[in-house]
Amino acid sequence: MNAPTKMAANAICLSLLSLLLIGCNSKPPIPKSYPVQGEVTLDGKPMATGEVVFVSVKDGIRDTVKVTDGKFSGEVLAGDRKVEVRSYVPVAANTNMYGPNEEQSMKNIIPKKFNEETTLTATVEESDKNDFQFEVTST
Repeated sequence: MNAPTKMAANAICLSLLSLLLIGCNSKPPIPKSYPVQGEVTLDGKPMATGEVVFVSVKDGIRDTVKVTDGKFSGEVLAGDRKVEVRSYVPVAANTNMYGPNEEQSMKNIIPKKFNEETTLTATVEESDKNDFQFEVTST
């Protein structure tokens, strides 16, 4: 085999090896998120603080968006989603025989029918036009 033919063969082998390595190291594509925004009312008034969790019906992936003064905005995956709403308040510190417990815990004031046992749903479209309103009650 002459030198130019040998160099061409080496270049082809190197190119094929590079393509093979690139193919082996490729990761699955990261799913694209889409903007969502909207309002949450608690007992007819804007919910002061909390979160809206969009849970994928298909595979259970959870996207959490913070709520402030009744409004939320963020990015979540597209598709059919169950919606969970939560709002937390501090719980009084516990006391024990050594004195007050320094750790402050938080309690969700939204009933399970709006989070753990939710019937709220949303379909997040592959667009920037995802506007939702959720009405929850404390009872």
